[in-house]
Amino acid sequence: MKILLYVLAALVVIVLTLYFVFFFNPQTEAQEEVNAAWSRFAEEVAGIGRAVESAPFNRDEQTAAAGYRHVARLLSTFLADFTDLRDPDYPQFARFPNSVARIGWDNPDNPYLAFPVRGDHVYRLRGNITNFDLVTINVYSGMLGHTPIRKIRTVSSLVSDDLDVDENGDFVLTLSSVRAEGDWLKLEPDAYIVVIRRLVSDWEETDEGLWEVVNLTTLGTGAPRPTPESVARMLDDAATQTRSLRELLTLVHRITFQLALRPNRVSEPAEADPNLPMADAFQAASRGYFRLEEDEALLVDVPVADCRYTNIQLANPWMESLDYASHQSSLNHRTAQADADGRVRYVISRRDPGVQNWLDTAGWAEGSLCARWTYCTQYPTGISARLVKLDELDSHLPPETMRVDPAERARIVAARQAAISRRYAGGS
Repeated sequence: MKILLYVLAALVVIVLTLYFVFFFNPQTEAQEEVNAAWSRFAEEVAGIGRAVESAPFNRDEQTAAAGYRHVARLLSTFLADFTDLRDPDYPQFARFPNSVARIGWDNPDNPYLAFPVRGDHVYRLRGNITNFDLVTINVYSGMLGHTPIRKIRTVSSLVSDDLDVDENGDFVLTLSSVRAEGDWLKLEPDAYIVVIRRLVSDWEETDEGLWEVVNLTTLGTGAPRPTPESVARMLDDAATQTRSLRELLTLVHRITFQLALRPNRVSEPAEADPNLPMADAFQAASRGYFRLEEDEALLVDVPVADCRYTNIQLANPWMESLDYASHQSSLNHRTAQADADGRVRYVISRRDPGVQNWLDTAGWAEGSLCARWTYCTQYPTGISARLVKLDELDSHLPPETMRVDPAERARIVAARQAAISRRYAGGS
């Protein structure tokens, strides 16, 4: 009996020893603070869903599903952004918007780049403009969803025409508070982020050339290890920006499409977007909201303008660009046909009408559109939109309208899919 008790006692000692050696992990006060930060993050993520549920256009299960995918995409992008890409001391490029995180009529013709800055540091940006119609570089004092709108302003801007570009299309730009030799862009104390818009109308040209950004103030030094405070802030910022941005876009929808515009109407181009900051300083844009039955089309009639770049694109109610790889949901000045009278007529419909200038809604009965005119001698006026029956469309189009049969449409879509695959070969 005593032997059995000894054996049992020994087993208890062994089990307790194994527990304390392998499983017992007492938490310090600082660790508990990080644990609490993670718990707050989890609660914030749960609350993001309310921004989807309460959206005024969320009226069916497909829209709801797209909304939850939308905020999941944003959250995954902002987590990567804040944990790795939002440090102005050691900047890295972020592709935002990108093929996953689509936001606020993100432009399918624009392989965006962004990087963080601070006003008291000096940065060197290298780039190549060879295969882009135009490159614009804007310094902003904040980011939508992260910074109060009243505090977001354009600090400084530059267009590629003003850069000293060598025979290979390469340039070097210094960003700092004090003027530097060569190409220079001013930073001020509230400078927060640089957004580079690289407009490309020919999707076959997917070679972006060399792009590099370094902080000359910290170059050659190592980044510090993350602290409990910095990680807690990263988690909070990622969740907060996702929720705030979604709420802001819903507000924009209410203002633009419920108060200012009726369905199936398009606004005249506005050089300064009345609803959203961070618009390109060299661009004017028009907005519209389509609501179509299966047998209807929205015919948008636009005069040709003398611009370096123009485009039109469709978005779902969450203001995400549609699947522009697998659907012809966008056109630019290279891919759209201009008619003999100097106007471009776009046909928005759920079914293919067999014309070159078709904009495919990708199955959406409702959504929005955005048209852009960039670096123009004069922005166009006299834009019109009218709802027509698909079987009566031909009577509203010029006889020279370019036709596209199903085989040609499949070839066009296949080329778009291949081009987008090449664009994001290095990751989204």
